[in-house]
Amino acid sequence: MIDVGQGDSSLIITPQNKTILIDGGGSSSSDFDVGESTLIPYILDRGLTKIDVVIISHFDQDHIGGILTVLQELKVRKVYISKQTEKSENYEKFLEIVNDRKIKVYEVVAGNVIHIEKNLYFDILWPTNKQINTNVINNNGIVGNLHYKNFSMLFTGDIEEIAEKEILELYSQNNNLLKANILKVGHHGSKTSSTSEFIKAIKPQIAVIGVGKNNKFGHPNDGVLQRINDLNCKIFRTDLNGEISIEVNKNSKFKIKKQICD
Repeated sequence: MIDVGQGDSSLIITPQNKTILIDGGGSSSSDFDVGESTLIPYILDRGLTKIDVVIISHFDQDHIGGILTVLQELKVRKVYISKQTEKSENYEKFLEIVNDRKIKVYEVVAGNVIHIEKNLYFDILWPTNKQINTNVINNNGIVGNLHYKNFSMLFTGDIEEIAEKEILELYSQNNNLLKANILKVGHHGSKTSSTSEFIKAIKPQIAVIGVGKNNKFGHPNDGVLQRINDLNCKIFRTDLNGEISIEVNKNSKFKIKKQICD
């Protein structure tokens, strides 16, 4: 999980050296390009020159800003998005770039699976074809569970309580689909997300939060942190920990910095 300040960005390198980028941070300031200043240098510093799969949870600036620069500057094979029913300047910019660079774009809905390689895939859990009309961009963003053998990590974008309730109802007969070793906490730990019921259904051992230092939103919310702590779930935050590096071995054991979890 890359430290992009007040935003989300996660880079995954697979056993077969495929690269997956989920969101890319972004700044509301026109004077600072997160993609140019942080994200692309981070990627190039790891010897990477292409991205095989880009997943855009939604088109808010703090998730898409850096991605737009990556799409312009690096070779990208495929992009996955959810259906956009509300126009936004970022979405229009995105369409211009992918059309110009002839990048393949796929729309996904709940029930789709993105196969990456053997033993590694994303289950798309949200959104459905029935759109939520409240805070449309956030609540109809992609929620996906990354699976590698017996390890899983749930990426939740910026969904809020209304979407969490819909997801819990949708998977009430099979909530194993929601379980994950690691939870990427929704909406940077905002008080509008991460209900107790939702976190309990996921049963994470680790929660990670992409959030900027001293941000104006008060993220992460103290109540959210308490709810996660109450479940004996360890929290890592980019504002306190910087880059959060997770290594998963072939036996599905994972290591975060110096901590090993079964």
